[in-house]
Amino acid sequence: MVEGIEALLALERTGTISEAAAQLRLTQSAVSKRIQSLENELKFKLIEPDGRRVKLTAKGLLFLNKASPLFSELKNLKYLDTDYEIKKFSIAISDSIAASWGPKLIRLASKKLKSTEFEIHVHRSTLVEENIKLGKYHLGLCISNSKDPQIISSVVFEEPLVLLRCPLESNKLITIEKSSGTWRSLEEKISRHPKLKNFEFSFVESFAAIIQMVKEGYGHGLVPMGIAQTMQISKKDILMLSPNIRRQIKLISRKNIAQLPAIEEFEKLIKGLAHEL
Repeated sequence: MVEGIEALLALERTGTISEAAAQLRLTQSAVSKRIQSLENELKFKLIEPDGRRVKLTAKGLLFLNKASPLFSELKNLKYLDTDYEIKKFSIAISDSIAASWGPKLIRLASKKLKSTEFEIHVHRSTLVEENIKLGKYHLGLCISNSKDPQIISSVVFEEPLVLLRCPLESNKLITIEKSSGTWRSLEEKISRHPKLKNFEFSFVESFAAIIQMVKEGYGHGLVPMGIAQTMQISKKDILMLSPNIRRQIKLISRKNIAQLPAIEEFEKLIKGLAHEL
């Protein structure tokens, strides 16, 4: 069953038998046989044609959603040492955190946890959250609104959003897309803020893009403080909002990971270090 799940995961990621085979370094025939064997064992169809590609059936998606975390935990057994503790953890960071203070925070914490290694991956917050649910990564550092009882979350840092002044007269405010974790968690506060509510909102997919657009006079911008500092925006062009608008950066993981001593120590470390950056 394990080999079949691995093949199904690769197929779900790539959409074709040939790409799944290349990713797994197997022949197309081997991938097809593994999935067929899994279907025979489960007694229902897992995949179906989708034009020139292949997609999972509704039952296939449901099965993979439940099987992925278990498969990930089986893979993690190779990182166990003789004391039966995981020594290498994967951590997914949202792109805006990775583009500012996130990598430094993890590096500083890793130095103090000398026997523990962290492998960083970068995605949007929504994908970080989804991949943690699926068991693809051990930890996530992102804006999370998850209500899943299997996901443990802890606020690491509350990062203020700041207003970047446009060099030209403008009634436009450029901010992050509505599907982002930041917007979804702060939409009401942003829309009703006395200094922001009268702007005409414009949405883009990247905080870095917002800064470049502000520089060229396309409007004012709303970005996290860390992004503004990383891109070396002059203090005179940054307006701290009052009342403050802060996004909660959370460390998320599945229950079985959150309870590990190394993760409990890592959480305490990054909470302390985040306020020193």
